[in-house]
Amino acid sequence: MTVSALAADLPVERALGPYFIAPNPIAQWAIEIGGRYWFSSGRTQLDLFGFTQSDGFLSRLSYTGLNAQTGEVFGRVEHVSGFLVKGFAGGGAITNGNLRDEDFFPFTDPYSSTNSEQRDGRLAYATIDFGWTWRSEGIKFGFFIGYHFYHEQVNAFGCTQNASNAFICAPSIPGSVLTITQETDWHAMRLGLNTEWWFAPGWRLSVDAAWIPWASLVASDTHWLRIPADFSGSIPERGDSFLNVQLEAFVSYQFLNGFSLGVGGRYWNFSTTSGQAHFESSAVNGFPQQISLATQRWGGFLQASYRFGVLRPTRYN
Repeated sequence: MTVSALAADLPVERALGPYFIAPNPIAQWAIEIGGRYWFSSGRTQLDLFGFTQSDGFLSRLSYTGLNAQTGEVFGRVEHVSGFLVKGFAGGGAITNGNLRDEDFFPFTDPYSSTNSEQRDGRLAYATIDFGWTWRSEGIKFGFFIGYHFYHEQVNAFGCTQNASNAFICAPSIPGSVLTITQETDWHAMRLGLNTEWWFAPGWRLSVDAAWIPWASLVASDTHWLRIPADFSGSIPERGDSFLNVQLEAFVSYQFLNGFSLGVGGRYWNFSTTSGQAHFESSAVNGFPQQISLATQRWGGFLQASYRFGVLRPTRYN
């Protein structure tokens, strides 16, 4: 019996001469790994009250224009059953920005508003999600639950009085002097939805929408020029955050060899509903005071990735 006859009798997709071509098996796992460059901007605002918010503002520190450049790695692993693990981690520098520090009447009389330059800041973050996906022709839809960590440090240099207060930053403090450091850590729970749509050969749209049902704030504020006269160290800040969001979307093109290039954007938001700054270490006003703190970050990214395995045939991938 010839080789051709044996090939014709086998349960294969098609035979060609003395050889046969069998269908590729469906992979059990699909893995994507890659890297991103994220250019973002942001703001952090700290409001300090008396014993309660009804007592009115004591002060407001608004850090704005916090432009950052970060690099990150990311990955996504899916099983043919639908199980999903995905995540990313990154960090970089907050290169510029501005601090407006306001102190309000009647606690400060007259009203004070100062400006300082932000530089030498840092940014770090990480996310891990576990979920489930459903697949149909050209589209995947899933849900996930996960954890997100966000760290930010901003530094204010110099101080210039822009209101009528003659006692705070009058005369001005030169820009070479470090005046205030704010360090902010958020630990957040994520619940969200994810979808991928292969809308044309090689082209993919991916969208993540995460709801933050709860997040914990662990932060500190250091007024360097008031140590040791008023404070023995940083002022700890603690609080909880509820009902915030994280959004992300990107479009990418995958080449035949599994390599992809893409562009996208994201938005993150955290804000406390209640919190306290612990002034027990201060020489004056040595009691906890109510605060609210809000952090926002948004921007666009470029990414490159490589994909291993296809779980099942789809329309374009």
